[in-house]
Amino acid sequence: MESWILWLLFVFAIAAGWWLGRRERKQSRSLELGLRHLLNDQHDQAVAALVGELEFLSDNVETHLALGGLLRRRGELAKAVVVHESILSRARLDTKTRHQVQIELARDYLQAGLLDRAEALSIQLARENPRYQTDSLKITLSIYEQEREWQKAIDTAKLMVGGENQEQIDEAISHYYCEQAEQLIETGDIAAARVAISGATGHLAKNPRVSLLQARLELDEGRFEQALKVLKRLPEQDVDFVPEALVLLKKTYQLGGFDLDDYRGFLENCLTKTSSISIVLALAESVKEEQGDEAAAKYIASHLKKNPTLRGLRQLIDLHVENAHGISKQNLYILRSFADALVADKPAYRCIECGFEGKRLNWHCPSCKKWSSTRPIFGLEGE
Repeated sequence: MESWILWLLFVFAIAAGWWLGRRERKQSRSLELGLRHLLNDQHDQAVAALVGELEFLSDNVETHLALGGLLRRRGELAKAVVVHESILSRARLDTKTRHQVQIELARDYLQAGLLDRAEALSIQLARENPRYQTDSLKITLSIYEQEREWQKAIDTAKLMVGGENQEQIDEAISHYYCEQAEQLIETGDIAAARVAISGATGHLAKNPRVSLLQARLELDEGRFEQALKVLKRLPEQDVDFVPEALVLLKKTYQLGGFDLDDYRGFLENCLTKTSSISIVLALAESVKEEQGDEAAAKYIASHLKKNPTLRGLRQLIDLHVENAHGISKQNLYILRSFADALVADKPAYRCIECGFEGKRLNWHCPSCKKWSSTRPIFGLEGE
């Protein structure tokens, strides 16, 4: 009897070894076929080979995760979702691996614009596994940013306070409050907008956007002294953003009846910290009002010698055109058209993180999604 049992066990062991070897060879062939398709840019066939043929066992989940991540980076989001959803539905996963797959799937949903699914999955994961709380909250924040749900973004970001990236979190919260304030200003809820601006200041006192918003409110309500006080904070916060306030600044001085010598002194002081051509042109306009075109032209020319810019050149040409005649005037118009053509499609702002460029100031980079990373471009074609 014992020899018969031993004989059965021996036969079973041979059969099991044969089956395992056959399955391993089949998986190896499927993996080799899938990778060959992938290298040949045959992505549909690659996904079919790797997802349809390989069994989702613990020793090949990493392969599928790598495939899903590659597809997402290539922008093939539907296929990435298929891969990660297939792992969850077909694989025998431990809790740690399941959560790893879920965070990848949440990223797929986010990039694919399936915001409801991404939100639900990221919130669930943050609740179930503290290890993924930071990653899950980042995904949730991205969702609220896209949906412009600023109060939800504020509440979510505050859950991340105290982490390694405290400065970036405070910066983001400050901008969330600013976005909220702009929405409230549009609806006419000025009291609530002031509360939001106060919240923005509390998280990032040196945010120039806060000063621009607050000065706009003060000016609209005729509080000229308060508006001027706020605007004069800008050089200490970030002098490169003073050009964004020039219209507000001049209007405040004029409507408030303040001494224009103080206005010019303020701008001259800013020029000791930045070479902004916008500030130079604002001062040149003031010189023109008091002393005429020739004095303004001399003022601009003196600055162009130190920091040449096309915008300054255009203004200088305009000042001379009015006083020129005949062939000289025609030549100046030709020069002006060349200068116009050179700056026509040139960006005015650039993200220091990813290099995204545009003509309009975006406090939130449309490309890399960073806050406060977009800055004015300086140089010949910029400020």
